[in-house]
Amino acid sequence: MINKEKVAIFGAGGFGREVYHLLADCIDGLLYDCVGFIDCEDKLGLPVPVIGHENNMDQLLEDYQFSNCVLALGDVHKRKEVSRKLVKYSLKFPKIIGSSVKCYSKDIAEGVIIYPATVIMNDCKIGRFTLLNSGVTLGHDVVIGDFCNINPGVNLAGRVTVGDSTFIGIGASVKENVTIGKNVIIGAGSVVLNNVLDNTMVYGIPAKAAL
Repeated sequence: MINKEKVAIFGAGGFGREVYHLLADCIDGLLYDCVGFIDCEDKLGLPVPVIGHENNMDQLLEDYQFSNCVLALGDVHKRKEVSRKLVKYSLKFPKIIGSSVKCYSKDIAEGVIIYPATVIMNDCKIGRFTLLNSGVTLGHDVVIGDFCNINPGVNLAGRVTVGDSTFIGIGASVKENVTIGKNVIIGAGSVVLNNVLDNTMVYGIPAKAAL
């Protein structure tokens, strides 16, 4: 009989349901048994039920005996907020990496979720609770901070640096040696040729700051 680690998924939206299916893969040599979703409301059509709300964590841990959590919350700031609330519970946050991911780097932090068909080249660093969606490509020596969303089809060339809590939209591309600050939003399909300051929104080809 194969022993499985119990895990709960925070967030029962589309992101959470996708993560549930990714858990079917063997992750870090472990298999996971999902006890349910943690969300503010019950939802229909879920593969496993909503077991409760984050405000009832003590009772949920007692009732369901899980020690692993996945933060499937699309809003980067909400993800950060919940991670801080959970610190006192000494939970584990597994790295979820799709079976078709090609990864040539080892520096991937806790809570990272990497969707299928993503390619990560050598000497990259991925920060805590960052999402790399389907078909992302990272060139060599890319550094991505904590709590970022890198959306489907994004291309980051070699030696790109991305600050914490940054959102890069679908199909955007970033030129080599570019530094993107913290709390940045890059619009879908944009081509970033120059550094981007903290707390900035840019979009277009080439990408420019929103007025």
